Amino acid sequence: MLGCCSTTTDEKPISRKQREFARREQEILAAAVSLFEDPHWETVTVEQIAKKAEIGKGTVYKHFTCKDDIYANISTGFMTRILTAYRIHDERTEIIDAIKEIISTSFEMFLGNPAEARVSFYCKRGDFRERLTPELKAEFEMLDEQFTGYIGTILQKGINQGLLPNKPVEHLMMGLEATFDGAIGSIWNGDINCPQVEDQETYITIISEYMVAGLVGLKK
Repeated sequence: MLGCCSTTTDEKPISRKQREFARREQEILAAAVSLFEDPHWETVTVEQIAKKAEIGKGTVYKHFTCKDDIYANISTGFMTRILTAYRIHDERTEIIDAIKEIISTSFEMFLGNPAEARVSFYCKRGDFRERLTPELKAEFEMLDEQFTGYIGTILQKGINQGLLPNKPVEHLMMGLEATFDGAIGSIWNGDINCPQVEDQETYITIISEYMVAGLVGLKK
């Protein structure tokens, strides 16, 4: 973390050099995200990222061995922010309200941060994960477990209270994720072609209601 120093006797304070290294790394990632706003973001080169960050190409490689590393760091950072946004509403006691909040927050985060969201979609691919270093694979696995644990706990409470169907939590999560991913893809591709849907906000409301109704309706 930038500017953080250890307060324990077991760890040494972060040096100025380390702070500068971390700052430059964040500048590279910020430059990459700005370039990834383009629909053809996958064609962006390391050289273009270096130019945007106003540094040499070699400096980028001191921080990231390849573009996959840049993608992975953008994705893990984005996933961490989503989890943090979810947990803001931890005080909620009503399960259905909690599910609605998760869905709403997800749409807000993905549509408000399209570059990071697209990169994160890409980073879900199995072939991408296989190319990563063991350290980055482990980080993705940890974040996946945190998402599963957080949302899974809420769904399980709903099952226990008789609000949701007594089905494997993994199956319920699979349905939610598939519906959400499909909706985001339709928005990105401009595929909202229903005459009764006047705008994106209406579309999101319809999909969100459908996701909740689908969960609750399964128990009948």
